[in-house]
Amino acid sequence: MSKLLLMFSLIGVCHGFTMLGDGGSCRPKQGAAVKPPVERNDRLANGVWGGQHIRAEVTDSGAVIEFDCAHGVIDQPIVLDGKGGFDVKGKFTPERGGPSRKDEASNDRLVRYVGQVKDQALTLTITDTATKETIDSFTLTHGSDGRIMKCR
Repeated sequence: MSKLLLMFSLIGVCHGFTMLGDGGSCRPKQGAAVKPPVERNDRLANGVWGGQHIRAEVTDSGAVIEFDCAHGVIDQPIVLDGKGGFDVKGKFTPERGGPSRKDEASNDRLVRYVGQVKDQALTLTITDTATKETIDSFTLTHGSDGRIMKCR
């Protein structure tokens, strides 16, 4: 019986050391860097970025963005500066409820998409280039589909 008790004690101690192998935490080790979501040539990471009232699909050639009552496009690569920021030209198109008519004039606005990436978060501000009006600011997370309520 004492051999059985000794064996279970040793198994328990070994199991305890295994559980504490990384300091007993699921967090990264102190000093371990969390790499921002960037890709080759310091481009914004491809894939889905989402937040409240916004969803962006980023590709090598830019991004397609959906808002609750608008959509936008960036038709150039989104290259980050040395501090994780970018400032690119694009279009922003307000939408309204109901069907659109064939003869309806385009209401595209030329805008600047200014962003800052930190860890897995992107802060994005959209500004009308003609009026200098800030249209809106958003916080997006890489890998999140976001939450959009289309006004259509």
